[in-house]
Amino acid sequence: MIASLLFSYSSYILLLPMKTNIKELTQTIIDMIPTSLRFNAHDEAVFQKFKPFHEKLSEKFVKGFYDILFGYPTTQSIFKPDERPLREPDLQRWWQRTITGPFDINYWSWQAAVGVIHIKRKVKNPMMISIWGWILLTLQKEFSMNYSLQDTFEAMDSWHRLAITVESLIAESYLHNYIVALAQSTGTEFALLDRLVAIEVADIDPKNLS
Repeated sequence: MIASLLFSYSSYILLLPMKTNIKELTQTIIDMIPTSLRFNAHDEAVFQKFKPFHEKLSEKFVKGFYDILFGYPTTQSIFKPDERPLREPDLQRWWQRTITGPFDINYWSWQAAVGVIHIKRKVKNPMMISIWGWILLTLQKEFSMNYSLQDTFEAMDSWHRLAITVESLIAESYLHNYIVALAQSTGTEFALLDRLVAIEVADIDPKNLS
């Protein structure tokens, strides 16, 4: 089964050139997400509805985000000791763009590009996925303390679709660009690289892993 999935992935990456066009990659990833789970026009309207509240959360969000990352040795290790003041404005810009929109191909391509940045900075996907978990938990707490149950559900429903879309873009872009770099550095074609991987994992039984 793993081998078949890898061969399927090989077919997907062959649709893209060795030097990735980020917008093409972005659209390819988005197309893999079931439509009902993608961030959509209704969600964008919901974000506009709650924009004043989102703006009030800005400073608290940025501080809490980096308190988590700098408070845990594994995630703290990816930063330089004096780097936090440089990174906070970047997150602030992301927050403002996200709560304002528009959610066009440029926005989604920006999210996909984060996958490349994470490779460079050695940010692993569990770090990215877990901090998104913190974002959602924090927002749910804030909304539940300030809005009705119905409003909280509406807001969080849209935030969850944003998280699904952004996490998918970052994680798959990370994988794709990691393979691009490996293929280019070794002079190996995508298809051959995937076949080699498939051969190596074909006989691995997850039940026997220890």
